[in-house]
Parts: sequence; C-alpha cells; structure tokens
Amino acid sequence: MKKLTLILTVICLTLAMLSCNKSKTTTTNSQQVLQGVSFSIAPGHTGGLKSTASTDCFSQTANYVKATIDGIEHKIDVFYVNGAPFTNTIQLSPGIHTLNEFTIWSDNQTPNDPSDDVMLSAAPHTGSPYEQYVSSPTAISFNVEAFKKTQLPIEAVCYQASNYSSFGFTYFQIEQVTVREQPFFGDLCIKSIADYSIPGSPYLLQSNHIQLDLPAIFKIDVYRNTIFMNTFNNEAWNGEGQPLKVLYADRSGIPDIFEFKLYVKVRKGAGFDYVYFTSWTTTDGNVIPQNNDGVLDFSIGYCNPNADYVLPPWINLPSTATYTINGGWAPGSMGGYVDASLTNVAPGYEIVNQTYESWCCDHETNIIVGTNYNMDVFSSLYPALLPAFAQTRPWDKYNWLLNHLDWYPGYHWYDLQGALWLLESPAWNGVASGGVPNVSAVMTQMKNDANTYGSGYKVPTGGWAAVVFIPTGTPGNAPNPTIQTMFIRLDP
Repeated sequence: MKKLTLILTVICLTLAMLSCNKSKTTTTNSQQVLQGVSFSIAPGHTGGLKSTASTDCFSQTANYVKATIDGIEHKIDVFYVNGAPFTNTIQLSPGIHTLNEFTIWSDNQTPNDPSDDVMLSAAPHTGSPYEQYVSSPTAISFNVEAFKKTQLPIEAVCYQASNYSSFGFTYFQIEQVTVREQPFFGDLCIKSIADYSIPGSPYLLQSNHIQLDLPAIFKIDVYRNTIFMNTFNNEAWNGEGQPLKVLYADRSGIPDIFEFKLYVKVRKGAGFDYVYFTSWTTTDGNVIPQNNDGVLDFSIGYCNPNADYVLPPWINLPSTATYTINGGWAPGSMGGYVDASLTNVAPGYEIVNQTYESWCCDHETNIIVGTNYNMDVFSSLYPALLPAFAQTRPWDKYNWLLNHLDWYPGYHWYDLQGALWLLESPAWNGVASGGVPNVSAVMTQMKNDANTYGSGYKVPTGGWAAVVFIPTGTPGNAPNPTIQTMFIRLDP
C-alpha cells in the first residue's frame, strides 16, 4: 500500500474561517479588500524526486510551510483535520502575484530549535532537473480578483524546492509524489557475429567488441494508467558497465498501474532499430518479480538462462512481404505442403526473395494458388504479437515438430501437414482433405509426441522456427482468419 502523503485539502468549512479573517477594511473606495485564495498542490505528472531516506519523505508529519510570494517568505503553520494537514491562512490583495517557492517542513519535534528542521517536499522550479515531472513548475503567476475566491493548482514532489506567494486567505492542498527507481540490464544473444559487425552497428562501440552474448542496448518506455510518461535508454554508455535506472512517479493515495515496455536495438533489415519485445507491469510501490539483487535482468535468447526473464531469440524479419503459392496444390516440389514464393523483401533480412516450402495451420480456411497476397510477417517465437486467432495455434508444438523430424524416418509431407492439423483447435477430423489423405499412424504419433514434449519448447540456436504470414491489415483482435494461415520454417 502507498504511504500516506501530506494532503492539505481545501474544504467548504474553510469559508467559515475566511469570514473570521477578512480585511479590517470595510469601505468600497480606493482601499483594497483582501481576498480569499486557495492553492491545490497536486501530484506531478511524469515523475518526481526519489527520497534518500529509508522511508518515504511523506510519511513524516508536517509542521509548517515556507511559501515565498512576490519575493517575501511566509512561514505558515500546518494543522490536521481528520488526519489531513492544512495551512493557516495568509492574506493577499487583489492583483497579479507570483509564487516563487513552496516547501514543506518538519520541526523534528523541536519547535523552538530550527537548526534541525527537515524539508519534506516541495515543487520544482522552471529549469531545474525535475521540471519534467510536473506540468506547472514555479515561478507561477496568478491573479487574485476582488470578491472572488481563487484556487491555483501546484504540484509538489519529494525533496525539491519551489516558490509560492499570496496575500489574502490562502490555503495549500498538498498531494505528494514518490519517484521510484527500477534498474534494468539485458543480454542480447546473437547467432552471427558478422550480422552485428557491419558499419553503423551500435554494438561495435562496446569495449569487448562483438561477441555472441552482448550487453543489450535498449530503452524502456514508462506508462502510468496507460498514459505515456517518459522514456529511458542506455545508449550513452553503449549498454555496458551499469544498469539503466528507470524513474517513475508514484502518486500517494491514487491507485497507479505502471507498465514498462522493453525495446531492444537489434539488427533490422540492413541496419539497426529498436524493436518491442515485452512489457512488465506493477501497481504503486510494488516491485516487479525478480531476483534479490534489485536489478531486473533479461535475456533475448538463451545465452543467459539465469536471467530474471529469458525471452526467445530475435529473428530479423521484414514487417511485410508478398506471398504467392506457386505450381500445383499439395504437395509442393520442395517437400512441403505447397511451394511459396516470397517477393518484395528488402535486403538484409533472414528471409529473401525466393521460393520456400510452406505449411498450413488452418485446415478449415481456403487460400488461392497463384494469387499474390500482401502479408504481415511474424515470428512464431513471439505469438502474443500475432492476431488473436493465430495466437491460439500451438506454435511451441509446431516448432518442436519442425526440429524433431528425424524422429520419424521415412515420413511423408502429408504426415507432417496432418499432424499440424491434428494439433489445431478445433482439430482436423482425420478425413482426407485439401490433398492430405486420411489420418495415418505417423500423423498420430507426431501429434502425440508434440503434445508430450512440445509444450513450452524453446527453439535452440541453429534450430528451426516457423515464420508466419497473415494478410496485411488483419485486426489484432480478429477472431478468425480470412485465408489459410501459412508459414515457412527458418533457422533463427
């Protein structure tokens, strides 16, 4: 649970207090009538300052506020109503005023000795390193109007200064923000040193040069309650030597769900780019599950099996390609279900413009021979990125079969295709269809073995993985395919 923050809230009851503190001036001539002004101190929007104490700085009781208004510092006592802190009033005349600084203090239980007083929190200045964590840093100009109550929103964070000024009936509502810190570190497992040694590779700048297990260069995008907050990356130190410290603003008293999206700089076509891999979520001050060292470490590929999160390897695939079934229908000439020609693939990817043996995992849907289909290209190692209907396919079991065909000497193309259909949901009924004969003993054995050994299968370096083709423009939530979902196998 979040720790209680200092919240000084303006309530309707303060109106009664205002009537007791109005200006002694009662005439309506050129003399000014001092007016009531309230200030709402709200949480920062994208961050704040992390407390260096063992507990949050907001857990301590506030005794007074220092508010500098129009260059004059006011020390305002704090009192509590039903557990919520308020300031006593100060007076402001109508007109434009400037809030220069606003800080919240504890007297450390020695009210007559200011030497040991502790500043608990404040609002950041314009131009300060923490300006980015609030929407309205100080100094702030505000207008006090005659016979009107004015309320000015102020955002305060832990251990940082800001100025405040007013003259009249002024109340400060303070909501605090704790900036929490999560360090990240990653490994990038590659299969080809040559792929990461080309000119322009950011990994050439690493001190140990290119190796099969590289410190990952990556960025983390932070979202709070689905709203983008900030981005952090480790390019400044080329990903090596230290973790990436990600700061995020946790508002006390407000339920906050944080999402940390991971993008790793990998080979993409003939160059390098950030690619999304996964995300982690946490609520308020809860910690993302990890080992006890405080650093969340991940591995792209299996070269660091002891990482907190081990993700499948990256396959350098284009976003789109043109897919065409060539020649006759089932079987293809290359030993697969059909022959598939890929075109419009830019240079540098692991698939190229050529013909591949191809397979189907939608026995109830059609595809037309000789038709050019514009396809989105997906790695089966990351099924969560596929449209909804394709996510339900057992890609781990399909990949297990593609890597264990040596278990079935003498098998035919239709044995593998039939086994793929039997693993579908709903499963093929075993009656001859689409060029595949009735279910065979080999098909059944393949299916049974895949169910026994294939759940959660991790494709090893040098193994085979399915590359999936889905019609371009298919919605991510599509419940059914429009054509057969086709794939080829590739060495990742």
